[in-house]
Amino acid sequence: MANLLEPFAGGLAEVAADRLIRHFGGLGRALAVTPEQLLGALAGDRRLAEAIVAARTLFEAGLRERISHAPVSIGDPAFHEYLRFIIGKSSTECLHATFVTCNWGYLADEQIASGTTAQVETNMRRLLGRAFDVGAHGIILAHNHPSLSAEPSVEDIELTRTIAQLTKSVGIRLLDHLIVGGQEIVSMRQRGLL
Repeated sequence: MANLLEPFAGGLAEVAADRLIRHFGGLGRALAVTPEQLLGALAGDRRLAEAIVAARTLFEAGLRERISHAPVSIGDPAFHEYLRFIIGKSSTECLHATFVTCNWGYLADEQIASGTTAQVETNMRRLLGRAFDVGAHGIILAHNHPSLSAEPSVEDIELTRTIAQLTKSVGIRLLDHLIVGGQEIVSMRQRGLL
């Protein structure tokens, strides 16, 4: 990690890497935290924290660009890489939505809710409001399991079915709900759970 931090931290790269590893357990988790958490772990080194956040934002924009110029595909490795990067390493569950046209064309994506290490509370008003704002015909949900298991829980299945009924009632289709656990991603539609 120190080698990766050297362009940003210079001679303090070893110290910064040690602090991030001790605080978050590794680079992946360090990249998933808020700027405030990063600043705290780096003992207030604002310049380094801002540089890491800027690098993360730049990388995320590059990944988003790859998925936004073609129809979104649930099985696309680029889409999976994007989801693993933006929510896969988070220490709390995050619900992410990708909004698409009737032909699966990319419209927008964003984190809709965050929760604890074991659950996420869905903000239906925000989800539907954003879908209406961008003119979505379909939604692809994804959420992470910090436990690194991609197996859907009973609560995940119930929530997905509730969301599917609600979105259908307003003319928007829930296309899939993906569970991100470590490197694995499980499609609830492919499992017959949606």
